[in-house]
Amino acid sequence: MPEVQINLLKNRLYITLNNWDQGDMPVYVQKIESACRALVPGFTCVAVLRKNGLLRQIDKDLLFNTTDLISAYGVSKVAYVRDNQAEENEIPSININQHSYVPVHCASNFNEAEAILDGIPPVVMSLNRLALPKKIANIRMN
Repeated sequence: MPEVQINLLKNRLYITLNNWDQGDMPVYVQKIESACRALVPGFTCVAVLRKNGLLRQIDKDLLFNTTDLISAYGVSKVAYVRDNQAEENEIPSININQHSYVPVHCASNFNEAEAILDGIPPVVMSLNRLALPKKIANIRMN
C-alpha cells in the first residue's frame, strides 16, 4: 500500500510507492486528497518509488495520475526518487515532464530531492558532501 505523509512546516507532501494492487487505489486517493487539503496551495512533493525491478506501465500510470491529482490541489514542484538498485536511469527515461502540468525533478536519493525542493543549488549540495581539512575549516576570514 502506498504511504502518504505531510510536513506542515515545509508545506510538503511525501508519497512512498511500494508494491501495490488495484484494491489499494480508493484508500490511496482518499489519503492523497486529505493530505493535499491539509497543505497550502504551492506545496511541494517528494515521491519515492520503492519497487524492485523494472517499472511496469501500470506503475508509470500511477505516477502520472498521482502527479495530475496533486497538481489539481496546487502542488508547485515534484521530485521523484527511485529507491532501488535496478535501472538507475529509468526515472529520467519516463519523460514525466511531458505528461505533467507541474515541474518534475528526478533525484538520485531522498536528500537530493529535499534539497531540490528547498531550492538549494546543486553546487552547494556537493559542497556539503566535502569535509574541509581542519586547518582550512578553522581559518578566520576578516
